[in-house]
Amino acid sequence: MNIYNKAITHFGPDHQLDKLIEEMSELTQAIIKARHNRHTNVDEEIADVQILLDQAKLIHPDWETWQTLKLKRLEKLINNV
Repeated sequence: MNIYNKAITHFGPDHQLDKLIEEMSELTQAIIKARHNRHTNVDEEIADVQILLDQAKLIHPDWETWQTLKLKRLEKLINNV
């Protein structure tokens, strides 16, 4: 069992999804500060979000189907510009 599965088992999926929401908010705030040329920790917040996002992918495994669909849509948008 990898560290992500251990975290989900230990803390519970709902808790980890709540933590993802919290970390995404912190990333949003860091990005806003960076856009206003203020010292920020965007890189650290991206790492926090990615770790919890990887866990969310395990909790919601059908995300890959949606990713494929949305990447095809994005490719069409890019190629039609």
